[in-house]
Amino acid sequence: MWFYTVWPFIGLGGAIVMLAILLTTDTFRSNPKVSRWWDPAWLVWLAVPLYWLHQFEEYSLPVLGLDYSIQEMICQKIGFPPYPECPIPLAFYPVVNIALMWFGAPLAAYLFRRNVLIGLSFWGLLFANGLVHTAGGIMEGAYNTGLWTAAVLFVPLSVWVIYASAIRGPYSGKVVGVAYAAGAITHAFLFGGYGLFKAGLIGNAGLLVYAAVIRFAPIILAAIASRFFQPELLRPVPEH
Repeated sequence: MWFYTVWPFIGLGGAIVMLAILLTTDTFRSNPKVSRWWDPAWLVWLAVPLYWLHQFEEYSLPVLGLDYSIQEMICQKIGFPPYPECPIPLAFYPVVNIALMWFGAPLAAYLFRRNVLIGLSFWGLLFANGLVHTAGGIMEGAYNTGLWTAAVLFVPLSVWVIYASAIRGPYSGKVVGVAYAAGAITHAFLFGGYGLFKAGLIGNAGLLVYAAVIRFAPIILAAIASRFFQPELLRPVPEH
């Protein structure tokens, strides 16, 4: 199906447009007088196009003629044969990525204005993903699809968001830490879906439903965790 190869390029186009808006306008800033890099309200939106760039690196390389396929890598890691024998439906990859980062991440960023913990949760997903890619590249001594965006963008910027939000920022370190944990747990859930599929507990349709539902996992986990914090700790603080 043509969409299997086209969707990362659509995401790339969206990332370019959104980065241009983020970097050249005040659309997502809470206070134009404060540097955007110190503005958590702006930083939560930055996670969205960064992940679209990551998706492009992960899924476009075979189309560009490079011999790197994340689908083949996933099948190999799980213990399945390569495609076309690999039983993981190819539709799973665009469904889970689009559901999570084209819908879930923008929604979480929007909700930052009401709940800081929810807004920052997707940065935890980026941080966990970045660490997994980077650690894998170091241990194997080789490139893996998505490594460059993970190592160069995800890891350092995730650390910066912690610094700007909690260490030198206005928010509780516990709130930011739990937000990151919600994203990291979601990253583990992604691998859990493969495990359920391999164990035969869900089939092709079940895996696709799992992929669609998991888009809200960081938000749901963060919302549950929010119940354990005082409301004033979760409200966004105007930048001065």
